[in-house]
Amino acid sequence: MNSQFPLNFQTDRLQIQELSTSDMENFYSLESIPEVVRYQDWSPRSRAQAATLVQDIVDNQSKFPRTLVELAVIKKDENAFIGRVGAKIDHGISKADIWFSFMPSAQGKGFATEAMEALITTLTTNFDVTELEIECDPRNTGSWRLAERLGFEKVKDIERAWESKGEWVGSRVYMKNLRTADDG
Repeated sequence: MNSQFPLNFQTDRLQIQELSTSDMENFYSLESIPEVVRYQDWSPRSRAQAATLVQDIVDNQSKFPRTLVELAVIKKDENAFIGRVGAKIDHGISKADIWFSFMPSAQGKGFATEAMEALITTLTTNFDVTELEIECDPRNTGSWRLAERLGFEKVKDIERAWESKGEWVGSRVYMKNLRTADDG
């Protein structure tokens, strides 16, 4: 199964929906914050870079089978963009690498956990994903703690994995297998 579009769903506090070109300014606002991109391979994004990325994301929404999911996270009671969640799907092995990024004002309030739980349900239900991976910089305690809260198991910890922004960074990999005993 590979559900088609659009991907829009809700949790108690959040509306999670496809990014659109009208989200460019929100995407830029998030991706231009140095502390948000601190543990990423890229520097804070310019408006032009954000516009290009959002257009690429929108263009990818119509591909089949879909291999990239990138969704806006909206706080329902304020109708405010607070972050994004996403996945890169490998249909050949039913696996998805997943990620999240949230505004500093939205961090530490359980929004990322809530959004990621909903994303995981969507990936398993609509895309038959049975294995998930979260890779993060070990210094990014928020990311690896979220992986652990979501029941992921740490499978790899590399002290010096690659050079990023002029410094050597580590890599911590978490996996979650969603296959049941009946799946084989």
